[in-house]
Amino acid sequence: MKAEPLKLILDESYAINKTFYFISGNEITLMNKIKDLIIKKLKKIDNINVEKIKNISLIKNDIGLFNDYKLYVIGDLQGLSNEKIEDLSKSNDKYIFFTENSPKIKLLKNNFLKRKDCDLFECYELSRDAKSKIIKRFVDTTNLKIDDSLYWGLVDMLDNKYQLLENELNKLSEFTDKNITKKLVEITVAKNSESIERIFFNLVKKNSFIINYYNQKVMNIDDVNKMYFYIKQLSFLLLEFNNRMEFERNIPAYLFREKNFLINLFNKFNYKKKKLLLSLLYNTEMDIRSNRELSLIIGLRFLLKFKKISIS
Repeated sequence: MKAEPLKLILDESYAINKTFYFISGNEITLMNKIKDLIIKKLKKIDNINVEKIKNISLIKNDIGLFNDYKLYVIGDLQGLSNEKIEDLSKSNDKYIFFTENSPKIKLLKNNFLKRKDCDLFECYELSRDAKSKIIKRFVDTTNLKIDDSLYWGLVDMLDNKYQLLENELNKLSEFTDKNITKKLVEITVAKNSESIERIFFNLVKKNSFIINYYNQKVMNIDDVNKMYFYIKQLSFLLLEFNNRMEFERNIPAYLFREKNFLINLFNKFNYKKKKLLLSLLYNTEMDIRSNRELSLIIGLRFLLKFKKISIS
């Protein structure tokens, strides 16, 4: 059966009562969150031994003390067939299958989707609506006080990747003052993420400056992802609207200092440039996923191509 990742995160009463849990998608931090929550909930229910194994060939059919059972966390689907799944379902053990999306697992996912003894979680980047719900729950459970305009500023500001979003929210909870102000957000969240994301607002400068700034701030694939998805978010804002006034009204409040830059950038985009930008975003995301070891090169190439399309 298909399960909703956000529901598991937000609903403490979410029932964990299946034999199989299949976690896939392309957002690895959300996948890890779902896996950790399932393990945590199962540990609360009964005695359980968690064992991480490469594939099902390493499953041991021994019986533990005191009638406890095992939870196997499996990252390689090699050897997993319908017959093997049926065989595994006859034991008292639980199984988490954890794998990123690929064409090779499509048939297997469909088989798990049909099973009533399986919860299948598909994990992708958080939508704006999902982020707003996560932030609201966080604010409520930590007794933070934040006005509506700043709340929606946070929604737009924070990352679409779950763990990056959670990390930034946790910083706010560490303050003894529960009244969250714009200044507090700027010194804890906006300023912290500014170093990488400021690259976008320096695209009008010479290539030598952009390359030097990039080499100083972008050190690994996480930095590349953070930069890419921030620019992707702003790109969708540029692509969504055809009317300048409508675009201007939808510029997030926290970007008030960059409003003129964004309007000037919007004015440069015609149909042809929007088509080129869409293609660049798609190709870059595919390249980053399939060539992680070349992510730093791919990120810099993306920046320079984005500049060529938008600034010229």
